[in-house]
Amino acid sequence: MPTSLKALLSLALVCALCANAGDFVDTRLSFVLADDNVLAKAGETTQNSPNAGFGAGVQNTQFYDNFNTKYSGFEKLSNLVLYKMSPSFFEGFSAEAALNVTLLMRDSGTIDFRDNSSYVRINWRPSGWGEKESVALTGFPVTSDRFRLGYAYKISWGGNSIFTYRAVNDGIPAARLQVTRDRWYAFAGMKTALLYNDLVREKERLYGYMAGAGVDLHPLLRLEASGGYFQKGIVPGLADQGINAPVNALGGSAQLVYHLGTPIGTSVDFRLYKNDPDVYQRFFAPEVYPGGVSAVVALEGSLLSQSLADPDVFGRTKMQNAVAAALQAKLKYNYLRLNVTGLYRSLSYIQFDVPSFPPYYDFPTGTQVKPELFIALGADYHFPALHFTPGVVLGVQQPPSFRSPSSNLGGNNPPAGLQGDRTVVVRDVNTFATLPSGYDPILVFSAKLTGRLDISEYFAAIGEVYYTRDPNKVTFRDDTAGIAQPTFEKEHGLGFNVIVQARF
Repeated sequence: MPTSLKALLSLALVCALCANAGDFVDTRLSFVLADDNVLAKAGETTQNSPNAGFGAGVQNTQFYDNFNTKYSGFEKLSNLVLYKMSPSFFEGFSAEAALNVTLLMRDSGTIDFRDNSSYVRINWRPSGWGEKESVALTGFPVTSDRFRLGYAYKISWGGNSIFTYRAVNDGIPAARLQVTRDRWYAFAGMKTALLYNDLVREKERLYGYMAGAGVDLHPLLRLEASGGYFQKGIVPGLADQGINAPVNALGGSAQLVYHLGTPIGTSVDFRLYKNDPDVYQRFFAPEVYPGGVSAVVALEGSLLSQSLADPDVFGRTKMQNAVAAALQAKLKYNYLRLNVTGLYRSLSYIQFDVPSFPPYYDFPTGTQVKPELFIALGADYHFPALHFTPGVVLGVQQPPSFRSPSSNLGGNNPPAGLQGDRTVVVRDVNTFATLPSGYDPILVFSAKLTGRLDISEYFAAIGEVYYTRDPNKVTFRDDTAGIAQPTFEKEHGLGFNVIVQARF
């Protein structure tokens, strides 16, 4: 019997013996018919685009999608949460714990099991404090990716990969102490990680420290700030030559939120799961249209810095700064919703957890670096009698890129087609596209029409048609001499997603 099947049966047995209804929280089953680009066939693009079929992934999303989640929206997953809360033997204290395991179904039919920030927590409510006020100590015994800094998930930081992606396989335990009052909160926490030290050739313990606070300056205005310091090991390339060059990171984030008639919430990927009925309703209650005006405007910024190897001076390190900012504005008037999303991310921010590019090195002097910039405008209208909500989204993006002062893309003796400076477009973390010589990145435009039909409280049919003009698509094709050269692909893309999704 396959190991994954044995694990699934074991979990099912545990649920049958000791779990209550509702212990499966945030279950998503998505049946999708999609084509990310009907204008291209298999093999015609670098991001392969076969004909329409069942199934979809990140390639079926746009740059403005999923701003507050790490998921694409097409996943088939469930979070198994075994939760227990009980009063303490000591007055004013209570204790709770949640075993949270994500079950992610792969297209092959296999199932991945991952810890999703399981936790234990001790709460203390002093005499005279309100029902929602407390001092809480939370421990994350395995991973702590949901304990992060920042506010919009797209530019949040301090998760598992903050110690670099080399450390995540050994788990990132953490602890957090938080005081929550009616109009303010404050927290302090620590994370630890194991990372291989290339100098001593053994794993060493690394530490991260986090703190933050928030206060309601006015019933309609909240100010929040957080910061952290993290050890990230040493530069492997210098360690191979006997040089101890520590990589340390620090930074801070702040957010100002105006809200009218709308409660302030956080990204689902920041919240700790539990099978509490109130939490369950917050996750899956359908959109409410009480009438009148409600609005939320959130402006956020982050400034980070980390020590990296100096590519211009051998054996020396220097600080590389990373900057990000986000604007989220939402307005609801009766059944009409309008929203604006804006983003700024420096290339160093995108590559912060790698860290940088090349890894562990700052950009050489003279490198021309452009940040990611985008703005997206959206609107939809709900027809309550039909349970139908059509919408439209328009967006424009400046993709992040860099141009090195000299080119070695073709090695020590490059062919003519690979000589000269080249601009590299960064699609995502460690995802690059090299443009032909003499070209710079051009703005990307996107438009999407959407329609959502709510069939029941937890069941919906969703349709999306989107158009993208991306002049920065590049592939490598052999020239007459048989040498692969960067060549532009078709810049126009037209795709669609038809989704039947159950969430419970």
